[in-house]
Amino acid sequence: MLPSVRPRAEPASLPVPRRVGAVAFCDFDETYLAHAPTAAEVADREALEDFLVEAAGRHGLLFGWVTGSSLPSVMDKVRAHRLRRLPHFIACSLGTELLYLRDGVAHPDPSWQERLPEPGRLASLAEAVTAELADRGVPLVPQAGRPPGSLVRSHYYYTRTPASDERSLALVRSTAERHSLGVGVSRCNPAAGDPENCYDVDFLPAGCGKRAVVRHVRRAYGVPPADTFAFGDSGNDLEMLREAGRGVLVANCTTEARSGHPDVSGLPYAAAILAVLRDELRDELRDRPREEPRKESR
Repeated sequence: MLPSVRPRAEPASLPVPRRVGAVAFCDFDETYLAHAPTAAEVADREALEDFLVEAAGRHGLLFGWVTGSSLPSVMDKVRAHRLRRLPHFIACSLGTELLYLRDGVAHPDPSWQERLPEPGRLASLAEAVTAELADRGVPLVPQAGRPPGSLVRSHYYYTRTPASDERSLALVRSTAERHSLGVGVSRCNPAAGDPENCYDVDFLPAGCGKRAVVRHVRRAYGVPPADTFAFGDSGNDLEMLREAGRGVLVANCTTEARSGHPDVSGLPYAAAILAVLRDELRDELRDRPREEPRKESR
């Protein structure tokens, strides 16, 4: 099991709801956090932070970041952008890690940890898949930056022609499935620091990922699907958005994401998140039947 980790940052965690009545899942890079924000976008983010403090108490809103980045990478950005609040939870490394934040300390979710394989097993499967794909004319370029022990193996696939790309990426998915690996394939976003003209190809344990995080957290707290919200900007967010009761793309989303999801805000970044949550939570949550929460310790 992962040890508890104290992030090297000073922002306060959001107050813990007395009773969780709704959950919001938010991609981090280029959704919650604009990498090159204007003064207005910084003000929007700070207004969102203030709203989340209020919503935790008034509506029982549990709020988390669900991101492809590792925890150290997320915390580096938190410090660099001087964020004032940490969320209730962070599902990092494409949802292979799920940590709850209490008083600045990140505590792994024990029940989530139980489903994860050893890193060595994941590495062996990913190596077998990439070798087979290379033999079949689909070269993948390893990405740097994942910390030791990560349960994600990230690669770039550089585009060629549309027809060739479609065939190659279909082969990536089928090969991963045959080896009992999960895989995420999404167009890279240069605004988040990715190279041009390529796709992210991320191998991870089967049963993990952003969609699985939504299901796990919602069921753990007994929150009905209608009271779950999700926000994203890119193709790797689409399954998470579809799993939530209300899934919204921010206005600065990628072309790939926009073509795959109908609910797109007219506002970018934090302004979109704030507008949706204010509208959805403007009255006390409706009296809906609640699922029975799982008995889990954190």
